[in-house]
Amino acid sequence: MSLLEDLYYGKICPSELLCLRDPEYIQNSKLISEFMDILKAKLSIEDFTMIEQALDLSGMQNSISSASAYTLGFRMGAAMIIEVLEHKDELIPLREKLCLEKIKIELLEGRNREEENKN
Repeated sequence: MSLLEDLYYGKICPSELLCLRDPEYIQNSKLISEFMDILKAKLSIEDFTMIEQALDLSGMQNSISSASAYTLGFRMGAAMIIEVLEHKDELIPLREKLCLEKIKIELLEGRNREEENKN
């Protein structure tokens, strides 16, 4: 399957691949869990619930921000590719252009000879 097909069929989910194996991410997750256990023991149920809700909102904000950065990065990357392709002729040095033109002329002359021979 192609990359686009994998994306379409849900076999690729970039948000699930982010950071999950990063040692710093894993360490921070453990620290958050430890801090939450300490806060749960020290705070009232109501206060702890408010902290959980605040963390949930923060997580949603991070998710929105990540999705926005992902789409912006993807669009910028695609725009760069388009810009490069629009100016691809500028990337070919003059000498190579001349060689390509010579080949085109030879091909056209060859076709013309073939057509003349048919007639």
